[in-house]
Amino acid sequence: MTSLTLFEPDPDEAVPATSSSGAAAPAEVASAEALESFRATTHKSLNFGLGVDSTALALAIMEDPTAFGVAKDFSDFSVVTAMTGFEFPDTIADVENYVLPLLREKGIRYTQVARAGRQDSAGVEVLSDTTNPGKVFSRGPWTLMDEMEENGTVPQYAGGHKCSQKHKAFPIESLQRQRSGGQTMGKLFGYNADEYKRAAKANKFQAERNKKAGYETFALDYPLLRLGWDREDVQGYVKDRLGVDMSKSYCPVCPFAGVCAPQPDHLKRLRKYPALAARVLRLEYLAMALNDNMSLYKEDTLFKRVTDDQNTDALGEFTERLEAETWAVYRLRRAYTPGRRPECKTAHGDRCAKPECRDTSIKGTVYRSVETVRAGSRAEADAFLRNAATALDRPVEHSTKAHGIGIDRVHTRVRPDPKTYGTVEDFYVSAPAGVRDKARDGFADVWAAMTAGQ
Repeated sequence: MTSLTLFEPDPDEAVPATSSSGAAAPAEVASAEALESFRATTHKSLNFGLGVDSTALALAIMEDPTAFGVAKDFSDFSVVTAMTGFEFPDTIADVENYVLPLLREKGIRYTQVARAGRQDSAGVEVLSDTTNPGKVFSRGPWTLMDEMEENGTVPQYAGGHKCSQKHKAFPIESLQRQRSGGQTMGKLFGYNADEYKRAAKANKFQAERNKKAGYETFALDYPLLRLGWDREDVQGYVKDRLGVDMSKSYCPVCPFAGVCAPQPDHLKRLRKYPALAARVLRLEYLAMALNDNMSLYKEDTLFKRVTDDQNTDALGEFTERLEAETWAVYRLRRAYTPGRRPECKTAHGDRCAKPECRDTSIKGTVYRSVETVRAGSRAEADAFLRNAATALDRPVEHSTKAHGIGIDRVHTRVRPDPKTYGTVEDFYVSAPAGVRDKARDGFADVWAAMTAGQ
């Protein structure tokens, strides 16, 4: 059984936080100064991600709140969850069955919040705010999958986990800033001892936000890191208290599923929920129809992994869904501008429009435009695409190279070399409907300039 032992730090030393490898976390992650700043706040909140790590932290706080700087009666403490709208059902069931009863028993305030719309200006919507929680509200007005399906993209590896920033950090921080009244709020994260790099990154971003705001908006603390609890410790602690093996919470569409959970465990969950798997398969196919490089994983597709796993239920639901739903013919145009030479950035600063400072071997900005040309049944979309090919005197290209079930396109402009920039592509493709017509700011001018005379 994992023991709970928190200690007061020596003010002249960093608080040690060891990982499973025995290495101490950097001082900036778990410093005595940071801990003092957190404990001085008049209100403290736990970012509860519904999974095993944050559950372990919630249980530890409920067992001994004063050890975490929380009032014994929890009067200065709350728990907050940002709902992405796409969680595994077993995660929601575990929280409802095992965690909510304890929050009710302790009278701890639990708030569930979500994005209210596509734009940040829409704000957030509070789905529940009570000391007597009985239900996990699995989605709000605007979900992560709403956004992915409307954009025709899967979450990206690059960009600093933008999906998490938009659908988790933004709703929680918007709510907390409203509640803080301009005062510093303490914020607890359930990063375990194997995740000190995540904590260091969170501290870096928080320092930037504090600088912009002109004061310390949030004081962060990572108790599991300071306790030195790795994943095995966390799972053991939760199992000991609740009698259940809780899975880590993550979105089924997450490209880091092999990190969030071992890949065999992830595939097992997809077998358990074939309809959910089919929705992710559908999104991946749509994204890859618009861009061959938009597979869910870097090296291969979810479709291949599910096929190799012989998940016939998920594949069957995926196929049935494609046949039954509305399809569209989209026109995709992309302009790949050349990037700036390194010496240009040194000599000319953040901005420079001189053509001589560009290098066609360096990737610049990609300007994309997507338009729905026709919508109908799958057969109608295929027929329209073939008629368009005849009218344009171009072939229908059926390719299974990127995706196993094949993608049909008609190109009017083809990039001569995918590693050369200062080029454009233009094609029509049939795929599931629902992608919003959209063009990047400045697309029309860039397209006109790059295709002039062609």
